[in-house]
Order: sequence, then structure tokens, then C-alpha cells
Amino acid sequence: MAVFDRFMDLDHCIPIPAHGKENAHTCLERVIRDDFSGVFAILDRDWLGLLPGDLEDKRIIHTDHYDLDACIFFSDGIYEAIAGSFCAGSDFRHGTPGCTSDDLQRACIEIAFPLGVLRYLSERDGLGLNLSAFPLAEVVNSNLTVNLTSLVSIALARTKGTKGTKGTSLSTHSVEDALRQEMNTVQSRIRYCSGHDLAKAFSILVKQRWKRKIGADVVERSARVALSAAEIQKWMMYRHTKKWIMGTPRQVWRV
Repeated sequence: MAVFDRFMDLDHCIPIPAHGKENAHTCLERVIRDDFSGVFAILDRDWLGLLPGDLEDKRIIHTDHYDLDACIFFSDGIYEAIAGSFCAGSDFRHGTPGCTSDDLQRACIEIAFPLGVLRYLSERDGLGLNLSAFPLAEVVNSNLTVNLTSLVSIALARTKGTKGTKGTSLSTHSVEDALRQEMNTVQSRIRYCSGHDLAKAFSILVKQRWKRKIGADVVERSARVALSAAEIQKWMMYRHTKKWIMGTPRQVWRV
């Protein structure tokens, strides 16, 4: 809501948080059944197309990337601007090697990607790993790569009673092996990176490379504020929602 309220035409539509995809699906199933028009949903992409369970309907639009914060992360120049703001006085210089938007994105993806794949495996294989609020900084090496053994070990230590698909207890070795195999098959690393993990990765990057401390929550809030109308208009999500109002008196966006 902190993002959409700035860009939506609030005189013609009311944005309502669904508090989860299941609630959004239930709502839409009811209005579809009753043929009630004017209700739409914008949902995080999450594992759409990779795992079953998402409702398919023309009244549902999914974010371009994993979630809304990931869309903001991959928008032009936003995270470079944040780095420049919080790293003032350091050797950060806009446009120089290691400081460009592309360089920052690559470094953050390198950090966030393994955790994202582990989240996917946990969901796909029903491992039930406790990966919420994961201490990502604890598994990042000094060269800004992720120690996969530590990643899996901490994930298992935070999870009680985790079993594999055949009911056997999981081991660090077996999960790490599965993680490495899955990572090697991935075509698009971006697809597995959540906005929250990317913000954490950025926080780690800034601390290690420019000795500045900035929490992931502050990173996310700063990025949302920095998002412009020009950037949101580039998203497929924005263009798809424009189709909702064609030929009708409804208006979704005011930009």
C-alpha cells in the first residue's frame, strides 16, 4: 500500500490488502461465481509457473519479479542512488566499477540466489524449513559469496522435526547436494530472488565493501520512496492492469 497509494486513482478505486494469496483467491472465486465486476487482484509472482496452487483468471495480475520489492530492486538506478546516499564519504563513486546499478544488482543476486533456491526446494519438496527472517549475513563469505554448507546447516538448526519427502531425517549433506543440483539447473537467477532477501544482500554488500551500516528494513523503505511514476510505468504489471479499465469507466492509476 505504501507504494500503490502514491500512484493509484483513489477517487475511482480502493486498494485493500488481502493479507495473503489464499484470501485473494477466495475473494476472487466468490466474485467470479457471482459475476460481480470491478474486483481485481495484484499478487506477488512468488513461484507462479514453478509450483501449482495459483488461481488463473484475467482479473489477477502478478508482479514482474518475485514480489513488489524485487520489482523495485530491479528498477533503474534506485539502489545505486541509495548506495550513494548512505555511502557518502566512502570510496563509493557513481558509475565507477563496482558502483553501477548492474554491478550492485549482480553482487546482491549472488548473495540472495542460494537462499531463494533453498526456499523453493523447501516449498516444492515439503521440507518445511524455517527460513523466515533468515540471518543471511552469517553465511556470507568475505568475497561476498554464500557458504552453502553454513546456509543449510543454519536452516536445519532453525527447523525442528524436518523430514524429507520419504519421511527420513534430513542431513546437511543431502540438502546441500540437492541445493547445488537445483542451482545448476536454474535458467534465470532473478526469478528466485525475493525483494527482502535482495535488500538484506544489499545491506551486507554495503557493510562489507563500504563499511556503512544500514538495515534491510531501511533499505526497503528507502527504495519504495525512491520509486517514480516513470519506473512503475515500465512494469508489465502496470501495462496489464491498464487493460482492466479499457472500455469501462473505472480508473486504476492516476499516472
